[in-house]
Amino acid sequence: MSKLIPDYVPPQPSAEFSAMVKERRESAATYLISYAQKLSHRGLTERLKVHGVTVAQWAVLVVLWEIDGLTQKELSERVAVETPTLSRTIDRMERDGLVKRDRNVRDRRQVHVNLTEHGAALWRELVPEAEANLAQALDGFSEQDEAQLCALLKRVIGNMTDNQGDQS
Repeated sequence: MSKLIPDYVPPQPSAEFSAMVKERRESAATYLISYAQKLSHRGLTERLKVHGVTVAQWAVLVVLWEIDGLTQKELSERVAVETPTLSRTIDRMERDGLVKRDRNVRDRRQVHVNLTEHGAALWRELVPEAEANLAQALDGFSEQDEAQLCALLKRVIGNMTDNQGDQS
């Protein structure tokens, strides 16, 4: 495995040295994973923007389409976002008529997030956008290539969560 940065860094890096560092960085797996995610996020952002939805809102919608009526805490765990951040996202979604908050009648501290009719119906428009974004990312990949990519990324995720605790 090659090192990202050489052992010795000259005080005034030459153009050759800078090019070598750039080449190593751009061939490093972590850089490539990060860059691919950035491009995918950018593509999904553009596709969802047409529908007035952000990527953060998309993540909430995907979870609620599967299990509507989760508490904010449960939703926060499933979306892997801190509760205060999620609360702001839900505020905007409520303002836009995508979700509504309902207090638990038995425990007023619990707030459940429910899809509105509009939020529930959006899957017909948004899922094809997400699928198109994924299709663009995997253009030219065989099913075997896609399966191998997923398996390798799962190994990376496993390595990172095993060694650092789940940081998601």
